[in-house]
Amino acid sequence: MPEAASYRKVDLHTHSTRSDGRFSPTELVDLAVEQGVSLFALTDHDTLDGITEASQRAAEHELSFIHGVELSTQWNGVPLHMVALNFSLDNTALLSIVGKNQAIRLDRARRIADLLVKQGLPDLFDEAVELAGESQLGRPHFATLLVEKGFVKDANKAFDRYLGNKKLGQLRDVWPELEDVLTALSGQNIELVLAHPKRYPLTVTKLKRLLGDFKKWGGTGLEVVSGNERPDSVRLLERLSREFNLKASVGSDYHGPFGPWMQVGKFTQIHESEVDLVWKTWK
Repeated sequence: MPEAASYRKVDLHTHSTRSDGRFSPTELVDLAVEQGVSLFALTDHDTLDGITEASQRAAEHELSFIHGVELSTQWNGVPLHMVALNFSLDNTALLSIVGKNQAIRLDRARRIADLLVKQGLPDLFDEAVELAGESQLGRPHFATLLVEKGFVKDANKAFDRYLGNKKLGQLRDVWPELEDVLTALSGQNIELVLAHPKRYPLTVTKLKRLLGDFKKWGGTGLEVVSGNERPDSVRLLERLSREFNLKASVGSDYHGPFGPWMQVGKFTQIHESEVDLVWKTWK
């Protein structure tokens, strides 16, 4: 892997069809190369299934590739996402967490289907499982079915009417506790990064409390920008990364071409010289 100073563009948060992205791991790597990305991570939700395929394609392009995964957790009842980066695929602690989260996803989908039935809809569980295929089963698959069957006109309406957090509130507490996940993974040379912190329903005061716990329990990084963040939010997160001594990570959180700002390697510029970059020591 080249020295950090030679990286032209970094994207450490992307998704493929193995979770809820639009493109296959191979297609996603090809897109990253087209976009001039030179350090890239695939971070699908609660699965490592696409990493080998993406890694092989990255090698063909001589693209520096980092193993990644986005883990579902919760803190004080608030669902959170954490990106783990630069790990070995045989890490038993990580494999255990991923396996448990996949089981939770399946059980959660069954409960979602039951809640939809209570709202007067047919049981969509089996069709959602079939639709998901190799990807990680989740609410987007139910949304797609609701649109296809004519219950709503688009996915946004599906979430507003049936699948939003307010509608499925009793399913918000299914994920493992952040403390347990961090404790299991800390000290193993894995970068543990809090993903898109400005998307959570937290005041700055509560966010600081979260970051204090995150650091105390073994977290190492903070995603200071995720996609089309407002510059003032990025400046705040840069300050918080310094205050809590957390390395700065960046990513597009790319799922597919859903708008002019949605692109691999495309996000609000950060002040790299003012933060400790998570990839700085990677060789």
